[in-house]
Amino acid sequence: MINKNVCKENVESSSDAKEMRAVILSGFGGLNKLRVTKKAMPELQKGEVKIRVKACGLNFLDLMVRQGTIDNPPKPPLVPGFECCGIVESVAENTTGFEIGDRVMAFVNYSAWAEVVCTPVDFVYKMPDEMSFAEAAAFSLNFVTAYMMLFEVANLREGMSVLVHSAGGAVVSLFFYMTFAHP
Repeated sequence: MINKNVCKENVESSSDAKEMRAVILSGFGGLNKLRVTKKAMPELQKGEVKIRVKACGLNFLDLMVRQGTIDNPPKPPLVPGFECCGIVESVAENTTGFEIGDRVMAFVNYSAWAEVVCTPVDFVYKMPDEMSFAEAAAFSLNFVTAYMMLFEVANLREGMSVLVHSAGGAVVSLFFYMTFAHP
C-alpha cells in the first residue's frame, strides 16, 4: 500500500484532480530507486474503469521488475504493480458491469502503485462484501496462480490430493486454503 504520510502535499481526492501520487521506479536496483511523487491523473479510455486505489499488491514479480531481472523489462521511469483494489470512480461510456462506488479488485499492467488507475473492464472484479481491501490486494495474482497450477496444470479433480514440496509464500497458502478449507 502507498503510505499516505510519505508525501505531505495535499492532493484532491475527487475525480476532478489533475494530479495524483504514485510510486515511481526511476531505475533498476534497490529501494532507493522508488519514490512517491506527483503524476498526471490517468485518462479514462473506451472500455475502462477508473479506480481510486485503496490497497495494492506486492509480489515476487514486482521485486523482479524493480531489480530489472525479468525478460524484456519495461524502460524506467514507470509505476510498478500488477494488482490493486479500491472504489470505482468512473466508468467509460458504453462500459457495463460496474457502477461508481463499487468495491473492486483489478489486474493492471505496471500502474497499481498509484492513487488512481484505469484498466480494461475485463480485468476488474467485484470484491465480496466480507473481503477487506488488504485481503483483496493480496488475493488476485496469488489466487490465479494457485488456481491455474492446481486445476489447469495439475488437472486436480474431486477425490485427488496434492503434495507440495519445499514451497513458500502466498501461493502455497492459497494451495492449502483451496485444498483443505474448500475441498
